[in-house]
Amino acid sequence: MSYNIRLEGKNKVEAEDLLVEISLLLEQHHIQYYLEGGTLLGILRENRLLPWDGDLDLSIMSNQLENIDSFLSSLKQHAYRTRCRFMEEDNLVFKKNSLRIIKIRKKRFFGLIKSKVCLEIFVKYEIADKLYWKIGNKTVCDPKGFYDGCRTINFLNKSLPIPMESEAYLTRKYGDWKVPVKIWNAMEDDASVVDHIDI
Repeated sequence: MSYNIRLEGKNKVEAEDLLVEISLLLEQHHIQYYLEGGTLLGILRENRLLPWDGDLDLSIMSNQLENIDSFLSSLKQHAYRTRCRFMEEDNLVFKKNSLRIIKIRKKRFFGLIKSKVCLEIFVKYEIADKLYWKIGNKTVCDPKGFYDGCRTINFLNKSLPIPMESEAYLTRKYGDWKVPVKIWNAMEDDASVVDHIDI
């Protein structure tokens, strides 16, 4: 979910540092993650974070949650401000109180002030051949096949994992993703949002 900032100037530098730092921590805790949303789009299409984007996006599958507690503890030890959000109700896919998203920011001035730049890690839940997750109060769905394996892309001198079918993922989400669109609202414009869960 985008915030009321742009990834330019100091925000860009902070965002790049945060992306590298969190990706390294995820790898240290053996959690498979992927670039997600606008972060994937910018790096794959333009080899940069989109300056008009307002946050960083990663995703993990729910089967990676066995190591999440040690990862969260490590975030605290490294003085990140971390907030977890959970599912609010049971349905065909999600269980109440299961992890929905992790929001991570750097702390400034001995922890008194949080950074404007937020990195969000979405948790995706597999049912049959589909993956479901939540963006705000919206349910999002993609074919599991987009993630059958992964490949990497080099950014900031680091190999970062992306879905095997990244182009198909971006096409489903954005339409013609090769054409820059500077005003985009995930809650309204994301074509992966579904009205109901179809199992």
